[in-house]
Amino acid sequence: MSEGKLQIGVYKIEEKNLDNLSAIIEEKGYSNQELENEEISEYRLKLFYQNKPTHPKWKDFFRSVAKANQDIFKKNKSWIEGFILLLFNEEKDNLYAVTGGPGYFIIQEHIYDDFGIDVFARLIKKEDKILKATKEKSVVGSILGTTKHFRKNFNLFETDSFGKIYQELKASLDKKILTDKLGFAENDIKKESVCIAKSSFKINKAISFEHLLKIIRGCESILETELPISINNMEKLIKKKDQELIQSLDTELFNQLWQRNSEPQNSFAFDLCHKDFERYLTASKYVVRKGASLNNFFGEFEFEELNDIDTLFTKIAESEKNPENKEEFIKLMKSIKIYSYDEEDNDLTKGDLSAHLLGDVTHNNKKYFFIDKSWYRIKDAFINDLNEYCKSFINKNFHNRLDKNWNYSDENENQYNQKYIGEKNTIVLDKITPENIEPCDILKWDDKNLYLYHVKAGFGNKMRDVCSQIIIAANRINQDLNSSKKYIKKIYINLRKKIGGESYFDEAGKQTEIYSEDAFIRLFEKNLVFVLAVLDISNDRIRDIKNIEEFKSNIAKFSLQELTKEMKGIDVDFRITQIRKV
Repeated sequence: MSEGKLQIGVYKIEEKNLDNLSAIIEEKGYSNQELENEEISEYRLKLFYQNKPTHPKWKDFFRSVAKANQDIFKKNKSWIEGFILLLFNEEKDNLYAVTGGPGYFIIQEHIYDDFGIDVFARLIKKEDKILKATKEKSVVGSILGTTKHFRKNFNLFETDSFGKIYQELKASLDKKILTDKLGFAENDIKKESVCIAKSSFKINKAISFEHLLKIIRGCESILETELPISINNMEKLIKKKDQELIQSLDTELFNQLWQRNSEPQNSFAFDLCHKDFERYLTASKYVVRKGASLNNFFGEFEFEELNDIDTLFTKIAESEKNPENKEEFIKLMKSIKIYSYDEEDNDLTKGDLSAHLLGDVTHNNKKYFFIDKSWYRIKDAFINDLNEYCKSFINKNFHNRLDKNWNYSDENENQYNQKYIGEKNTIVLDKITPENIEPCDILKWDDKNLYLYHVKAGFGNKMRDVCSQIIIAANRINQDLNSSKKYIKKIYINLRKKIGGESYFDEAGKQTEIYSEDAFIRLFEKNLVFVLAVLDISNDRIRDIKNIEEFKSNIAKFSLQELTKEMKGIDVDFRITQIRKV
């Protein structure tokens, strides 16, 4: 890298007060640095620095192995350096930041998340084949987030699908854009340069401080003068334009959280995930705090996993801090903050609860999705098309072979499945998970077909979990039939090992006394038919799955639609049935 140059991304700060943000940064242990010039052209500057000692945990791990006088223990402290540079354009009332080391962690709650994407949307056309990689979240389907790297450049049309919200785009920018819009000289550029657009905007090229100012000016000009293309196919609600609607949706969101906490069987689930989903989902631990407190809300307890709201609610209910009424509950929800850390206790992500919530709300018969503290809506035409697709599939592929009613108020899923133990041409496999893959809950067969039933209470947001479970099982069994059938053998062996265990497992295991291993394996020579068996858990009235528009979760419908496509792609039959409720 050339001296005095750095590859660096620019963030835009939502808060426009330079002094307020400076005070927050100093409170976090960063010291204000003296500058040669506190103003350069139209920008006021402030630079903050921190040099923080850290003690690697892995040193303690080896104290029982290595002698105390060894080099590995001699330097007990290492240091982490970080910086934050603030640049304030008073005339345009724009505040920007660039960071290094852990500096980003300090400002992440204050940045404008769409800045880089907004700039990028004004530089390209949708048909331009310039995309090298994407990172995206999905509000529907079984996949929460994905990162894709393309062998050849793609355009936005080729990567588009419903429910996708781009969080990062890596793309090639041609020389004309770089010179005309972003201040590069012709002799600075030998070929196209890569930009990374996310919450920040960055050119993957080492630049000087002087050129940093040119890029910021270029971004300001682009946002003021160029019209954007539509990057995401879902419309984001804007605070200034949709303020009243957003307030209503926020109120309904917390009402649904209260409903989920009070009556989980008659409410929609919510996922938990930070906008930086890769860091969050791969964290080693999660700590919940309240407000500005540095203390763990649950004492010494740390979550090993925290990706759905029910896990949090369960822990709150177990604690002495469980709210007594709705008002106290909502107050607590608005004050909770979630922090994630790696194995060395280094900060990964942080944010309030609303920065982690993913779910949907219906308001005035329209569906809105909440993700990364923002509301999105989809067009009515898509909902109608989705309902028609699901209705057509269900009517053509409805399967009516599970004949036992489910007393949902007194029976859990396991107890319902257990009713089928001992039936002719039936084996119950609930909780049998070789290779951590559940083949099905109930196995039934006739002369031609082998039916693998996946039983689920509720047709809501959790439907994406069971849809994911079905395609994983179908893929694994399909592959196994074309090879050694080791997985199918493991199903039988795992089932047989349950003999002598708890009551259910003992009863389930004894099914192997009726069918030999060879006979069990031969069952899979029949035509495989996977069946999604759904129980409607609504307390209002009995709804028919064939009238799919009566079910409100579009996430569930989209998950079903995606599953039908995936099952067709691997050439495995797929049906759906509805379990009758007592």
